[in-house]
Amino acid sequence: KLILLDSLLQECLQITINMPEQNGSLVANAKRRMTTEPGATEEIWKEMVYDKDITNDKVIDAYKVWAEAYDKDFAVVHPNRAEHMAVYLDELVKQYGMKKENLKILDVAAGTGLVGEELKKRGFRIQNITALDLCPDMLNVARKKKVYSKLIQSPFGSTMPKGMTARSYDCVIMCGGFAAGHVPLSSLHTMARLCKEGGFIINSMTKQYADFVEEYKQIDKYVEELEEEGTWQIMFRRILQNYTKGNQGLVHAMRINKKETKGPIAGESDAIILKGEDLVEQTKKRMSTENGPTTEIWKEMVYDKDISNDKVIGAYKVWAEAYDKDFAVVHPNRARHMADFLLEMVEGAGMKKEDLTILDVAAGTGLVGEELKKVGFNVDRVTALDMCPDMLEVADKKGVYGKLIQSPFGTTMPNGIKARSYDCVIMCGGFAAGHVPLAR
Repeated sequence: KLILLDSLLQECLQITINMPEQNGSLVANAKRRMTTEPGATEEIWKEMVYDKDITNDKVIDAYKVWAEAYDKDFAVVHPNRAEHMAVYLDELVKQYGMKKENLKILDVAAGTGLVGEELKKRGFRIQNITALDLCPDMLNVARKKKVYSKLIQSPFGSTMPKGMTARSYDCVIMCGGFAAGHVPLSSLHTMARLCKEGGFIINSMTKQYADFVEEYKQIDKYVEELEEEGTWQIMFRRILQNYTKGNQGLVHAMRINKKETKGPIAGESDAIILKGEDLVEQTKKRMSTENGPTTEIWKEMVYDKDISNDKVIGAYKVWAEAYDKDFAVVHPNRARHMADFLLEMVEGAGMKKEDLTILDVAAGTGLVGEELKKVGFNVDRVTALDMCPDMLEVADKKGVYGKLIQSPFGTTMPNGIKARSYDCVIMCGGFAAGHVPLAR
């Protein structure tokens, strides 16, 4: 589940904080502080900031309690925190000769409407501004300010919110949405899809979160990759001093391009040569001699929707040698349809299957590779990519791949792989709890 909230995690990481005692839930602490300790909601904020693994549910429950005091508390840490959003947007629309009073704007992670207030001050028409946030209590505060014509309560992430259509807004902006337990990095691509060609995307966040939260460490690379593939043109990347007390801000502004195909065309030869990463040192841990232990591992992974990626990788390391045998009991020939469907499509497009370069994502032990070989694809032109070295070791023994790459796969491209490098990219079974993210 994805959570869309206005981030309050913008405090000074340099100050010394006495963390609250863990004798109750965050929400319980919030209620207690707000009723008995005036102004102590800052302590809730600090508690959330220092937990990089905080859950979506915990964050939104805290915001429900915090909504009414949010503006007052945040003004202490950073007065006028949203002003730069309106200033930068105003600069961009003037630069390109747009009439700001006609622009439709979506404020993602709008929270209590701080950005909306600043947009109104700069002359943007509130009749054209929409606020989107998951927390109804935060939106209720925003509603009272009368700086939006429409308020939408919805999560925001890899897919567009229900009822929204692509290319609906002239500008899509977000201030403070990137924080632990909040909006995923892939939401930038969703923002781009909601924006009209020639429109602007602006994202502002505390720079320290690009170091603190694992997912956001790739934000610069992600923004650059989307420029390389033609989604947008980067207008600027700016570092703001004293974004909050002692912290820097990081702002990206982009302009949406007209959709055009860039790079090599599928089925045509190219000169790109990929260099796969070496496999890590092979793990010593192997299957036990107990009958059917891997079946228990499988059940544990399947029924735990909150399983971590580390736990999944650990299980696959143990399971690798017995994986094919165990899975054959559950689903014989599970990968055959992948080769059949791909063959059907390439023949329908008039391509020569033996000339195609193929990337098999989440290749595991090479079940898909075996099927591709059976229907006549050239194994020397098929690359396997997987995070688990033990699974790839099994795949390597089958001789169905020309190259093996041990790497994670998600929002950004793996090291050593370039855009538009393959004729076909396929994945079988990669979407499972703790495995490959939906991203973009």
